Amino acid sequence: MIKQKGSILILVLWVLIILSLLSIAISYRASGDIKLAKYESESIKASYLAKAGVAKMIAELNRDNNNYGSLNEDWNKEKDFSFGGGRVTYKATDEEARFNLNSQNLSKEHLARLGLDDDISQRILDYKIKKGEKGFEFIEELFLIDGMTRDVYSALEPYVTIYRGNGLQVNINTAGEKVLRAVTGNDILISSIFEYRKGPDEKDGTEDDGIFNNGNFSIVFGSFGITPEDILNYQAMFNTRSGFFRILADVSFSEDKKIIKRVISVAERSGKIYYWKEE
Repeated sequence: MIKQKGSILILVLWVLIILSLLSIAISYRASGDIKLAKYESESIKASYLAKAGVAKMIAELNRDNNNYGSLNEDWNKEKDFSFGGGRVTYKATDEEARFNLNSQNLSKEHLARLGLDDDISQRILDYKIKKGEKGFEFIEELFLIDGMTRDVYSALEPYVTIYRGNGLQVNINTAGEKVLRAVTGNDILISSIFEYRKGPDEKDGTEDDGIFNNGNFSIVFGSFGITPEDILNYQAMFNTRSGFFRILADVSFSEDKKIIKRVISVAERSGKIYYWKEE
């Protein structure tokens, strides 16, 4: 009788152990499902918040009625807003500060000034010619070119664009040294441009910046010692107000501001989207 009771007790203990393990497993599964549901909910909300950040920046660009585009303008400053427990930070950069790989005047010399060797430069030109009027349709298309490595792409991508027609012009107020060199090949002129742009405090993007516009372009270039004939040539290389911008919007839901959604887009001031990527 005692042995029988002992066997029953052991059986009951095993049943309790099994039920406990099942309970733990179910709780773990439920906890995982709750976390997954929360993540999916936040991901959906983050997508809409990021889109709102892009829309707000486009609205701000539409309100910008200056006759120039420069680094000390409001669109070049990071902004943020909060909604529904999420925080959005958003900012625009000038897409016309980048060199246009779809330029109808693209040459090996331009690509060499961007740091590419002769072989890869020629292959890029051959590929672009093969594509005809379409040109590059997405920037990652560069990986379809023989010899294009991730290192070469990473070094090139921050300085180029394909999203603004086939013009060569870059914004003289916002383009960096590497892009200005790609366009002009004139280091002395580039130094003069930066000296004028930075103003007395010798910093880009501050209130005392010298800003090129259509009205003063010839006057400022004349002060650089450029001849009237050459000024006309440079006017074909530069503009002073941009119509295309790269907009970045990041969304977080936690105090540590960990980004759970990032949207990168390229858009016109009018709001037309040319590129959209969610990460």
